Amino acid sequence: MMQQYKQIKERHKDHLLFFRLGDFYELFFDDAILASKELELTLTGRDCGLEERAPMCGVPFHSVDTYIKRLVTKGYKVAICEQTENPAFAKGIVSREVIRVITPGTIAEGNMLEEGKNNYICSVYVEKKSFGISFADVSTGIAYTSEFRSSNLTADIINELQRFSPSEILFNEAFVDLKEVAHYLKTKMQCTGELLMEEEYSASQARELVQKQFGKTPQQAGLENSPLALRSLGALLGYIVETQKDGAKRIVNLTVYNDEQYLSIDLTARRNLELTETMRSGEKKGSLLWVLDRTKTSMGKRLMRKTIEQPLIGPAKILKRQAAVGELISQPVVRGEIISLLSNVYDLERLMTKVIYGSVSPRELKALSFTAQHLPQLKEQLALLGAPLLAELNGKMADMTELHNLIENAVIDEPPINLKEGGVIKPGFNEELDELRGIRDNGKDYILKLEEREKERTGIKKLKISYNRVFGYYIEVTKSFL
Repeated sequence: MMQQYKQIKERHKDHLLFFRLGDFYELFFDDAILASKELELTLTGRDCGLEERAPMCGVPFHSVDTYIKRLVTKGYKVAICEQTENPAFAKGIVSREVIRVITPGTIAEGNMLEEGKNNYICSVYVEKKSFGISFADVSTGIAYTSEFRSSNLTADIINELQRFSPSEILFNEAFVDLKEVAHYLKTKMQCTGELLMEEEYSASQARELVQKQFGKTPQQAGLENSPLALRSLGALLGYIVETQKDGAKRIVNLTVYNDEQYLSIDLTARRNLELTETMRSGEKKGSLLWVLDRTKTSMGKRLMRKTIEQPLIGPAKILKRQAAVGELISQPVVRGEIISLLSNVYDLERLMTKVIYGSVSPRELKALSFTAQHLPQLKEQLALLGAPLLAELNGKMADMTELHNLIENAVIDEPPINLKEGGVIKPGFNEELDELRGIRDNGKDYILKLEEREKERTGIKKLKISYNRVFGYYIEVTKSFL
């Protein structure tokens, strides 16, 4: 087993490797020493074929998110190595592989993130007096990209970083030469940075990744005249695919923006205006966001923050938004119904991410069903309003009745927190599952009935089904019937 660990660790030298052993994730050697200090865990040892025991510490699988969050918040990268086969059926060492790498910018679990704030990972590609910059939030599936030709690279890059506040930044060699940006990252932003090799920003690779990820050519995606934006986006997608494996499928929405769409607000202005936090305490309370945020959902909170951090400057879009707000103000009854219905909406964006990652819990499935149940009523209320923006929102809202019915028919009313506790699926939903449960709960009766069926089928009246620890269950007949 330790040989298997070493082989996997060799491919993840820069990551803390959480190695699944039964109901625990274990760390060994230097990883264990570091994690025991950072997480205040007891450091033990394990025989590993060397003269000295391997340093070792571990955490229960059901509470691993808490420990991973603490490590990632401090800037560490964590590789999750899972058992890929059932130990009960394994021949020899249980197969294991790393299913994803969690970094500050690729956290997908809602319980590890601030509900009202997007968690962006950023990629910057600098070339002479221009730069391409891309952002993605793997927890919600959104991505943005843009390209700037600048007379002041440092100021413009800092402005974009301040606009999105990423928790992790990827960059090329030319970015490193911008000393003021590097100083800003260290002193003003709580984020980690990683230098990528030039080949990671390959234009040909970027074209392939964009086509595969979004089903569009760069031209169709609006990037035909933005080669640096394309390169930054390609490196970002490549990094997400490498670390998140199949979880990269969650990135489905790409927005190509430019500096003519949103008001550019420099760092000093943002701080003085106290848009999302106060100058004195750095807290939300007392800021413009604190005053305006009356949203009812986590998705609404994130959108409100984005709206404040990225003010529109195009008159047409501003008037369109004002018309929608104005109609909601003039229709208090409808507005009240919408507010009430939104109180029943869970964080669909991050719930769907957990579905894609295969980490959704039974109770989260019920939350998804509960939300889907109220969407038709929400659409009915929006249909009573005529503002173009509200009509567009109503048109984009999917009918999730089929999903609601599936979950309600399949999952019990009060499911356990963890899938491993079992008993999640309702009796009668799946015939094969009901049969297997019957065998589990009424094993002796099942064996007796099976014995009677075999006697009738074979005509052997003295046929018996017996059991021992060596062979398990077996059919016993006398020699005369062989």
